[in-house]
Order: sequence, then C-alpha cells, then structure tokens
Amino acid sequence: MQRQIAPIPRPVAAMLAILLATAASAQPLATPAERLASLDSGTLSPSAQAAVVASRDAWRALTLLPTGRWLLVNIPAFEISLYDGPVRQATWRAIVGKPATPTPSFTGSATAVILNPWWDVPASIVAESVGRLVARNPKKAARDGYVRIGDRYRQMPGPANQLGQMKLDFVNAFSVGIHDTPSKPLFGRARRALSHGCIRVDDPFGFAATLLGPPASRDSLKTVADTSRTTQRLAFAAPLPVIVGNFTAEVADDGSLRLFDDVYRRVRTMPATASDACSM
Repeated sequence: MQRQIAPIPRPVAAMLAILLATAASAQPLATPAERLASLDSGTLSPSAQAAVVASRDAWRALTLLPTGRWLLVNIPAFEISLYDGPVRQATWRAIVGKPATPTPSFTGSATAVILNPWWDVPASIVAESVGRLVARNPKKAARDGYVRIGDRYRQMPGPANQLGQMKLDFVNAFSVGIHDTPSKPLFGRARRALSHGCIRVDDPFGFAATLLGPPASRDSLKTVADTSRTTQRLAFAAPLPVIVGNFTAEVADDGSLRLFDDVYRRVRTMPATASDACSM
C-alpha cells in the first residue's frame, strides 16, 4: 500500500527536475535506479531513507537493465508497468502473493500471450482444495472445468479458470505466472497481496493488446477469448524481459517520491526459493 508522505524538499525536487529535464534533452532519460541515486537521502525521514537505500540496492543488484521494451512488476506497489528503455509507457494494477506465499524477486522473459489457457493445478493447491473437490463432488468439479488425468489435475479454459482468459507465456524457475483472474473485484482493494504467489493483472485484454501492438486490440482479443474456448498462442516479435522486484521506493515522473509498505518484511533478508505454489 502506498503511504502518504511529505513531498521531497523543494531544493531536492528542483534539482531532480533539472536532472530529468537535462537528461530528456541531451541524454537518455534517467533509469529508476538513477532517479533514486539522485536523491539526497539525508533530507528524508529514517524510514524513507531505509526504503530508498533498499530499493537502490535492489536495482544495483540487477546486472543489466533492458534497453528496449520490458515489464516491471513492483511487488509492494501492486503494479505492473511497461517500459521502453527508461520511459514508463503504461501501468496496470496487480495482485501479488500473500505473505504466507510471497511472490519472489527474479528476472525472466515473456514470449507470448496465451488466450484461453489451461491451468495445471499445482500439487499444493491439489492438496489444499482441488483434490478434495474432485473426489467428493465430481459434478461440481466438472462444472468448474476440473479434470484428472492420473495424478495430474487440470482446469479447462473458460471464464471460471483460475488463470482467467489470458496469461503470458512466461516460463521461469519459480512457476510464477502473469495472468488474468476471475476474481476481478479484488483489484478494488488498496492492499493486494492475495495470491498463492502468481501475479494477476487488471484489464487483461488491454494489457495483452498493449504488449502485442497493432493490429491487436482490447476488443479483438476479448472477442476471440469469448467466442472460442480454443487455446491460442500469440507470439511477441521478440522476447519481453520481465523484472519482478521488491522496490519500496521510486521517484515518479513528476519528481515526487513514492513509498510503499514492504508487505513481506523481507527486504534483502531472504532469498527467493523455487516453489510450486502457483503453477502456470
């Protein structure tokens, strides 16, 4: 959740604005890390200083930032943004993992949009609920689209599918997906640490159309998903780098400092571990 804080002191904001204006006219725009580095953290409160330092260090830990289009999932901001180099193009609301099943920080690449995806139910969720549902109430399980093949549980495509009607083809070591959800009212909450670890995105067809570019549109993709239950893969022209991170501070385009609660209370204290908590 974003905390309301006092604005950056005027001299610091003015210096930052000059830096960004100069960068825009004579040099490449400042990256998120460079914007944080430009702050005089000595003028900030201790808690704000800690957030800035932790976020700055998290950016520095990344070996190389993408130069073209890339996605940033900022876990404590509950946001996913599309960048072109250092320039933010668009931002969508996101749902991330609960404190008990946190979304890890990592980097990867997405290669396509998948409409009407199947859901391979992870073992943890089979044990928690789906296995019991299939065994005890097979008619309801069938209505919800669940099928069992040997020891494997899957959910067929459709609006009730837990991945919704869209996901990114985003293979990674943590089995963390970026996808739609049938639980859309949850995006109305300010604090959206609610999933088993995967990243759910608001406005999924608008999101997918923005990543694909013309001729794809929100309406055309929704029509395809609504009129057919067939799974379709729409490849990107090139792999799209994805950064998933815990950045509790950022400098916005207007020079203001945004601070976010560290929802997991684990900034730079615990490395991410692979899990099947949210299978793609």
